[in-house]
Amino acid sequence: MFAVRWSYFIMNSLEHFGVSLPLLASPLVSRERWAEMLGLPPGVVIAQCERGMWGAPIRVGKRVFVNVEAIRLQCAERAQEFAL
Repeated sequence: MFAVRWSYFIMNSLEHFGVSLPLLASPLVSRERWAEMLGLPPGVVIAQCERGMWGAPIRVGKRVFVNVEAIRLQCAERAQEFAL
């Protein structure tokens, strides 16, 4: 629990000073951040998440997250299906 809070503090502190972390620094990202990473409007991604297009959302209190690692693994499995 301490590590999660500490990493959250560090990430917010770095973003406050304009330092950008790698896009996939965390396996969970907010729907808004996911929209930013994809280059889509947040409303579109939020609607897609509600329809289940990005996997099952993870809810922590009132916050909703997208599991980027699960999406990455799913994409890797699909890529193997089409490998020559």
